[in-house]
Amino acid sequence: MPEVVSKKLKFKGDKPKKKKRSHARPADELDALAAEDPSGWMFPTTVDEVAGPTFILLPTEPLTCLAWDSARQKVYAAPLDVPQAPEGANDLSSSEVLSLIEPSDINHVWVVSRLAGSEDIISLRTSNGTFLTATPGGQLSASTPSRGPLEGFTPLLSTGELFPSFSLKTSSGKYLSVPRSDKETILAKKAELRADADEVGSFEGLRVKCQREHILKARVAAIAGRAGGEGKTRLLERGGPSLGSVEDELKRNTQYQAWGAGRHHVSSGDRNDLKRAKREGRIAEAMLDRRAAMKSDRYAK
Repeated sequence: MPEVVSKKLKFKGDKPKKKKRSHARPADELDALAAEDPSGWMFPTTVDEVAGPTFILLPTEPLTCLAWDSARQKVYAAPLDVPQAPEGANDLSSSEVLSLIEPSDINHVWVVSRLAGSEDIISLRTSNGTFLTATPGGQLSASTPSRGPLEGFTPLLSTGELFPSFSLKTSSGKYLSVPRSDKETILAKKAELRADADEVGSFEGLRVKCQREHILKARVAAIAGRAGGEGKTRLLERGGPSLGSVEDELKRNTQYQAWGAGRHHVSSGDRNDLKRAKREGRIAEAMLDRRAAMKSDRYAK
């Protein structure tokens, strides 16, 4: 078969044109995330995004989640109702099932929180207000009404998979694990859960889903921390950023000017002037002056 040759004319000395590639800017991704249902469930991509109500999927077949039975006072692997494809359509793939599945029982949800000064350590609270506990011997329970060392877990991220996988390291240096069980044992809610694994393997990898609004807050806080040098505790308020906040300034600078490659900056100047301007009702003027000082707004000259 003869080789296909391009008929486009080329002249000596012509420089090849570079193809333009479209890159999604972080601000565009945040806007798209903010436009979706804030109570929807999605996979976090970093450890910092694991916060608030959390749905922990266990590495079992059939699929289960970490759950708490307050009547039996037992932490167990709860079998899940797997989403089904519409009639006449092909069966859902495993990735589609993981994307669509959501908790159907309040006892399947754990509220993740962090103590000030120990951002790497999380606690998992049940709907009854008690905390997940891992004893040095590897037993799991969730009947403790307050947090202590045994209620602290360190989430570790594993990469290279379709969806991020996390492992939970206990205060004893061990990992939460789900040893292999047969289908009948899992459906009978008798699958064993332990917290005494020495290393991370296939039985220690957990899939975690969090509510969209908490992931959005974590991503905005991360951007604000990189751009303005402030801590990661400043989050978006419901209904949008508060006037004069780092997020508000970042949003305005994103709207009017960028520095190329999707980068954005905020002023490193004192924020007390913004607080004073907010009280006096001239916050927009103060923001404009800050952009003019940075020459980040071609219209603020």
